[in-house]
Amino acid sequence: MPDDMRVETLHEKPPQDHGPRIAILGAGFSGMGMAIRLRQEGFENFTIYEKAGEVGGTWRENRYPGVACDVPSHLYSFSFEPNPNWSRRFSPGDEIFAYMKHCAVKYDLYRSIAFNKTVKAIRHNGAHWNITFADGAIAEADFVVSGLGGLHEPNIPDFDGAEAFDGALFHTAQWRDDVDLKDKRVAIIGSAASAVQVIPEIVGKVKHLDLYQRTPNWVMPRQSYRYPDWVKSLFAKTPWLARAYRGFYFSFMEWRFASFKKDDNGVKRFVRRTFEKHLANQVKDPALRAKLTPDYPVGCKRILISDDYFAAIQRHNVDLVTDRIACFSQNGVLTADGKERAADVIILATGFKPFDILESIDVTGPSGQTLRDHWKDGVAAHRTIMAPGFPNFFLLLGPNSGLGHNSVILMIEAQVNYIVQLLQRARAAGAGAHIEPRPEAAAAFDRSIQADLQERVWASGCGAWYVDENGRNYTLYPHAVRRFLREMKTPDLKEYSVEAPVPAPPG
Repeated sequence: MPDDMRVETLHEKPPQDHGPRIAILGAGFSGMGMAIRLRQEGFENFTIYEKAGEVGGTWRENRYPGVACDVPSHLYSFSFEPNPNWSRRFSPGDEIFAYMKHCAVKYDLYRSIAFNKTVKAIRHNGAHWNITFADGAIAEADFVVSGLGGLHEPNIPDFDGAEAFDGALFHTAQWRDDVDLKDKRVAIIGSAASAVQVIPEIVGKVKHLDLYQRTPNWVMPRQSYRYPDWVKSLFAKTPWLARAYRGFYFSFMEWRFASFKKDDNGVKRFVRRTFEKHLANQVKDPALRAKLTPDYPVGCKRILISDDYFAAIQRHNVDLVTDRIACFSQNGVLTADGKERAADVIILATGFKPFDILESIDVTGPSGQTLRDHWKDGVAAHRTIMAPGFPNFFLLLGPNSGLGHNSVILMIEAQVNYIVQLLQRARAAGAGAHIEPRPEAAAAFDRSIQADLQERVWASGCGAWYVDENGRNYTLYPHAVRRFLREMKTPDLKEYSVEAPVPAPPG
């Protein structure tokens, strides 16, 4: 080992502490939920490795004006830690961030977090995992749980001429507080979720805004009403009522799943009618309405929610540009029609790279095969959490566990509970035991998932980011959440191989 490398223990533990060493990557909802559940089940020998200096994940990273969740707050929170004090139906990002810090304090997680630890590589040496960090340190772990999720690496398109642009250029997930937008000419590239949120917040201060739209989106009313103090007090004093309210939203969001089926149905017709009414009420110009009307089926791309987006883009200082971007120039953006539109600031509202754990981390199994090579023919994970050949390595919000209609916190909690049961099985097999899915079980699960996805609207060819260039959808779960909760309640151990440790020779 080179002199500048050093091996670190997972965390400073009391002498009486025992159990497998567990490394959790990331202190977002996934990593925190895993840590809380481990502690509840008596697993204390764990450390959360977080690249930043605070918990929060995406809600720490995304600070752009107007950032908020599009799932009702009472559902977008841990089931075991309800918050009666959400300010409104869809709470802003800073409230969600504050909720996460509250959970970290209440469940005593800070003492188990190593901050400013960026993981660069994870390698299994046949006995355990070695985790290499950007600062040169190495940690050992018997089990690794990735809480990095599927969407944390900003998607930054490679526009020709970007290096020549004289102004500020940044992604919404890398918001520049030092860039004052007042009286500036601003170009926003992309018209999906983050653009729909940020434009109404900044349009009143900028001199001019050009919105570059590649494809229009289904935009539904948000109706994010505020909760009066008496409602918050009622939720705090009557926990069963708060649970019932959460249950109502769960059932309502589950009802929306029908909009993702290929066949026409009542839910799809309801969404279309609601969109058309929302658009007609807010956009009177038929030519503009036509530009804002999708030509692909409901649900094929993410359904957005906003009460003020359509109004914002009709202001006198906004132009909707639907011509293809040819390149950036020193002064702004050049479109395919040969027109250059001046800009002082270019903001990329271009989303994230789907399942991007491989963008920044090399994962190598005991055979020497990397996860990147294992996935070269298609990203997949057994039960959304594990890949054959990578023992004791778990993925939270792994392949095919994303949702378009409900709260991913539900998926995280189901995965966490499932993983804990596998950890208990491995612990029962003895120190040093390895657990991984059987290849035939993983292949069967993937075939089933991919077959079911062909019956969903995402397979209709609308160019959604959910689907890769080969037409494979490795991001979304093809069923309602209730099915996932049922299937993830208890692991079928026949789907896994558990190798007990080899006893040391006598003497």
